[in-house]
Amino acid sequence: MTTSQDNKNLLLKVLKHKIRVKSVKIDGLRRVKEDVILPHLKPMLKANNLSTLFGLIDATHTNLDTLDAFDKIDVSIDHLGRNSDHVNEVSLRIAVCEASRHKLGMNVSSDKGLNDGNFNMSYTARNLFGRLESLRVNYVKGTKISDGCSVVFNKPYFSKKMSLFKMGVSKENMLNRTANYMTSDVKSSAVYQMQLLGGKSELSAEALWQQIHGGHVPMKIREEFGHHLKCALRHKYVRDTRDDTLVATTGSRHSVETELAGFMGDVNHVKVNLESQFNAKLLLGYSGALSLRAGLIHELSENRRTWITDKFFCGGPGSVRGFYEDGVGRPLGGTMHWGAGLSLSRNLPFSPHIWGLGKFMRMHHFVNAGNLGNNKNDLIIDPRLSVGSGIIMKIANFRMEINYAVPLRYKPSDVVNHGLQFGIGVNFM
Repeated sequence: MTTSQDNKNLLLKVLKHKIRVKSVKIDGLRRVKEDVILPHLKPMLKANNLSTLFGLIDATHTNLDTLDAFDKIDVSIDHLGRNSDHVNEVSLRIAVCEASRHKLGMNVSSDKGLNDGNFNMSYTARNLFGRLESLRVNYVKGTKISDGCSVVFNKPYFSKKMSLFKMGVSKENMLNRTANYMTSDVKSSAVYQMQLLGGKSELSAEALWQQIHGGHVPMKIREEFGHHLKCALRHKYVRDTRDDTLVATTGSRHSVETELAGFMGDVNHVKVNLESQFNAKLLLGYSGALSLRAGLIHELSENRRTWITDKFFCGGPGSVRGFYEDGVGRPLGGTMHWGAGLSLSRNLPFSPHIWGLGKFMRMHHFVNAGNLGNNKNDLIIDPRLSVGSGIIMKIANFRMEINYAVPLRYKPSDVVNHGLQFGIGVNFM
């Protein structure tokens, strides 16, 4: 015991020894410019003892790895002796191996909503001009996107706020399963992203040429068939402090998205959508989550309208459970909506080591409410309400739910799903 304690005390004493970092050298750079990585190296020069230095080295290694520019990063410390002030001087040497400039990739994603799966094939040309610029060509095949392709150029700006500029063009053919119509989109966009107020801010300009077409649909949707042009400015701010983005037990997430359309084309409106989620640990192993959503579209001209592809929809496993996807107010949607959800979740009542299920599964009980319409009265009259219980599973980058839901309030025109309901995605209420 004494020997172990002595060793511990000796280690603590060594870690607190005063040092001075005299230099930081990097080897292995071929195409990456030095000014890209210098901001990540400078903090290590401020270390005044070994304990602080090891922490800064770990942070620097993580930051360099995040740049996705190197396959290998090794850090070594050389002792240079003591200076005239009897302080140990050290030199840091960082050896890197740059990643290949060409990258082929395949992955499955879910970025168009609930019960949506996309298979992506991509080619990325990395570090085009030495400052981590990239050009990405992507082809996607999915359940909602029948097929699509895009070309995106990324240009990061290295400062304290680590901003990113993107330009892209894309073409997508998408199926709306609930209303049985198709959209063919050709889009060009410019996006600027930056860290702001502890969250992520994104400002984008977009030009969209869209064709709405399809088969057997209601006449009011058929009236919107044809070609439409929308030019819009959009801003989105997201602040996420949750401990887990898929199955959170603490923290919160807030999102504000604003769109101004009408510079050219036949769409002219202001669209605002708000989302908030609060999570907290409770008694007996339970965690509580409160989710709130609201949105509004205000048309700015009588001659130009809001088409169905911009309207809000409600219902489904990701919003008001107990209804089919977009089953509230189907199929026309609305220019206003609100939603609220309260849920209690906890680990399954058996050891996580039994078949390993408890490590990625939780049970939960929920109450959901929401409504949508085209005026304030629509939002107040006959709100939809449902309750239920189910199982949450975290699989890779997705959250999957199997629930038994009971709709308590609904209209005859709604498409309800009383009983088992399955959902997979990343954003649930």
